[in-house]
Amino acid sequence: MKKIISICLCLVLACSVFVGCAKQETYQSDIVLITNGGTIKDDGYNQSAWEGVSAYADDNGMSCRYYQPALADGKLTTENVNKYVELAANNGAKFIVLPGDEFAVITYEIASTYPDINFILIDAIPHSADTNTDSYMKNVMSISFDASQSGFLAGYLAVINGNTELGFLGEYKSRNSASYGAGFVQGAAYAADSLGIPVTVDWADYDSPLVDYNYNFAVKACYQKIEDADEKTFTVKVVDGIGSGTYTEGSNVTITANIAPEGKTFDHWEVKSDTDGVKDKKVNISSKTKSSMNLLVEKCDCTITAIYRDLENDYKTVTVMDAENKNVFAEYSVEVENGISVKAPVAPENLVFDQWETTADLGETDLTCKEIWVDVKDSDIVLTPTYKAPESPSFNVTVQTGEGGNGESTGSGSYVAGDVVEVAAAIPQDGYMFSHWENVDSYGDGTGISMANEYYWNTTFEMVDRYAAVCDTMYNKGITTIFDGGCSIASAYTSKWNYDFNENVISAGANNKDSYSTIVNNYGEAVKDALADYKGGTVVAANCSTDGLYATFVSPEENDDIQTKYDEVYKALADGKIQLVPVQNGAGYDFCELFNEEKASKCLTLNGWFIEAQRTQ
Repeated sequence: MKKIISICLCLVLACSVFVGCAKQETYQSDIVLITNGGTIKDDGYNQSAWEGVSAYADDNGMSCRYYQPALADGKLTTENVNKYVELAANNGAKFIVLPGDEFAVITYEIASTYPDINFILIDAIPHSADTNTDSYMKNVMSISFDASQSGFLAGYLAVINGNTELGFLGEYKSRNSASYGAGFVQGAAYAADSLGIPVTVDWADYDSPLVDYNYNFAVKACYQKIEDADEKTFTVKVVDGIGSGTYTEGSNVTITANIAPEGKTFDHWEVKSDTDGVKDKKVNISSKTKSSMNLLVEKCDCTITAIYRDLENDYKTVTVMDAENKNVFAEYSVEVENGISVKAPVAPENLVFDQWETTADLGETDLTCKEIWVDVKDSDIVLTPTYKAPESPSFNVTVQTGEGGNGESTGSGSYVAGDVVEVAAAIPQDGYMFSHWENVDSYGDGTGISMANEYYWNTTFEMVDRYAAVCDTMYNKGITTIFDGGCSIASAYTSKWNYDFNENVISAGANNKDSYSTIVNNYGEAVKDALADYKGGTVVAANCSTDGLYATFVSPEENDDIQTKYDEVYKALADGKIQLVPVQNGAGYDFCELFNEEKASKCLTLNGWFIEAQRTQ
């Protein structure tokens, strides 16, 4: 729900401004934190930043408060944040703290308007909306966390805790991700060489064109010969509807009538037993008057027929065009002053549904919904679905008909994670019955999807983040720990929960309680340092020397030796005694080539998937 910002300043402050320093009695504030829309109790960046702001204010006799902006359609906008910056300026703010990359463009667009305010941008550098080129503004101090050191700590911890088969999931287009990976490899190598044990690291960027990983997959309807069935089977014939097939006793079958012919509407089901000696009433359907109902298969063959009747009143036609806007997908006759629910056809490959287009007046109907209710009044209605390239990754699903099927199985299309996909198997050939669904990707690995009922011809599943398939492959190869530092889209956690709870994920940035370990960007410590030594127009590093990083897990409580080793390495990084090789040109593959060419480790083997670009098909 959006919060409404009142034009009355006092009401604004009462509703959306939270005062954090108890000793403050007026609205004047020296330091203001503007959150990214989250609370200061989020166990993440907002909370860490606020702890730093309030601690510094208390120690230095300054006043502070935070603003929690209302989001516009779930997003932080320049216009919205500017309202809070203006409030802060009007109330005497000397410093405004902005936590996270969401503020990079916003800071670029706002900061110059308030030259007397010192902005602190954490974990980002200002840039315009149409470029990633860094801008150095004289009243903005940026804090950049050392991704290489963060990755080093992750790799070192993984190995000294006994993990020797490691994986890194990176992002090809991200310099930050490459820095995390380069640090991870060097940290793992440092530990491996110190302990004298062999360690391998598989490096894969999920979005690399060199990997050319096929994230799409097929779902196949499988059939078996009726004579091979273990149980007695019965034949269901559906006339003018779907659901025909051969089933075992006790099966629940959804029977759905075809779209009514023009000028007619569905009226009822007519049922007939086709087994001698078995009465029609033994055909057990859940409703005679609903166009979609359930049949409980009992000990008889049967025929179920959809019966239609003429519409009694004036009617209009509701036409739904197909996804390519070339042919009619569905056409309905609907009585005037009544309505009907229509659903968009499945999106074409690599697209997602956008909205409906129509010349009819549909009132307040939300045309961005895939399924809408259409009220019919005084004219025919034509609805055309439109599609667009998705903001989230989309994955193509091909629904295949296996041996013994007759015709095309449905459900093929393009989907994003979270979509509910409905698949329906083609009717069986004579002598066959539907058996089950199979789903595998191009490499023979599991897809991560879970079908509602894999033994039913018409079922659903929820689309998952298929980028995690790279991690599935890693786990299948025997890798026990994956580091996904700097990976903004693909998630190793998706694979962990779908594949094996026992596998480990190391993360970086915000504290993640599901991770084996997190190398946390310490916003609180970085904020205190920036407030104590503010330098506008600069970018300062937060690293081990500034206590800008810390690990959430180091070792089992009974192993003090690991803690000691970790502390020594942390201090060595802080003192500059361990110097890391940076990524070249912002590319992870350059680092991997250099690492292997120079034989940078005696004990660590680096397998750069996206360099070798080799996959077993």
